[in-house]
Amino acid sequence: MAVLSAATADFDISHVLDSIYQPDTRIVLYFFSVDYRDRNIQTSVKDRFPEAVCLGASMIGGWGPQGPMERGFTALSLSGQEVDFAVSSFREQVKGDPRKAAQEIVEDISRQLPADDVNPAEYVGIVLVDGLALGELVMKEFSTARKFSFPLVGGAAADELTFTETLVAHDSRISGDAVCVAVMKMKVPFFYDHFVHYLPTDKEFLITQADPEKRVVWEIDHEPAADYYARMLGLSGPEAIEHMHFSRNPLGVVIGDTVYTRSPNAVIDGKGLQFYCFIEAGTKMRLLRQGDILANARAALQSARDQVSPLGGVILFNCVLRYLEMREDEKLDDFHQVFSSIPYIGFNTYGEELFTHHNQTLTALFIGE
Repeated sequence: MAVLSAATADFDISHVLDSIYQPDTRIVLYFFSVDYRDRNIQTSVKDRFPEAVCLGASMIGGWGPQGPMERGFTALSLSGQEVDFAVSSFREQVKGDPRKAAQEIVEDISRQLPADDVNPAEYVGIVLVDGLALGELVMKEFSTARKFSFPLVGGAAADELTFTETLVAHDSRISGDAVCVAVMKMKVPFFYDHFVHYLPTDKEFLITQADPEKRVVWEIDHEPAADYYARMLGLSGPEAIEHMHFSRNPLGVVIGDTVYTRSPNAVIDGKGLQFYCFIEAGTKMRLLRQGDILANARAALQSARDQVSPLGGVILFNCVLRYLEMREDEKLDDFHQVFSSIPYIGFNTYGEELFTHHNQTLTALFIGE
């Protein structure tokens, strides 16, 4: 695995591409700030690696061997030493019809894979999706497709919190309305998981009215959702809710010891709550409390080392809310230090993918030597 990142003002990425060049490169993965939009970086990457599968996504801050970056470009390549072969697919119009885009990718990838069932111990996929599309519906199609029995790890592209255009690149194409998937047959062991540092409280409730495809919850326990949420936090009402309250007090679905975070981001019409993930009526949820994000990161790395040793590197898909929390708490450099002992890249996302669509979560693909 070869990685390098660069925080550049002149948008020159040639030295990064030169540094990650390997003979027999099979796949190139890269993340970039949205202000690279008009620099044709997708063409530069593909021209440098014409035989490789190349895929990328826009980010709000990235990660790499030089540390956290607010803006820039970070990239990784995998060669024939790690990857037997890689196939890929790209579809646009994912906002208008996420199910159709996902189904077409499933059909395309299935044609490129061996006719017999693929072994999930050997195959792993990377998915990058428009951060303004319903990643939940995309991942539902992938997770229920018979041919997609392998894990899919990834993230939703981001911008600088303007929520106007998020970019996905595949080979020589780039789009603000797309999803792409690369599937690799690996020659080395790998490990994947999702990691949440927020912990459940004893405040449990039921979602009683929701509009999932707009990611809005209207009622909790038959009361206006914004009023209920404000009261749980000890606030005077919805007008007192600030963005900090959302990021520090997400909700979660708790199944056994596993927490699936659902983070609100806005009050709608004074009554509803909009979320980064959709929630259906009838969902039982808990209020979550903040845990130790650095201890959680160290545990994530240790769990990977328990499964795969030695580690050759890791790809991180880190939620923007975690990024904002670490930036506010001045923990960005400490988080980088946790993973700096191995080659790695990552980006801060508008949603994280692993079998389903997550938020306020870290999803990761660890790759062995």
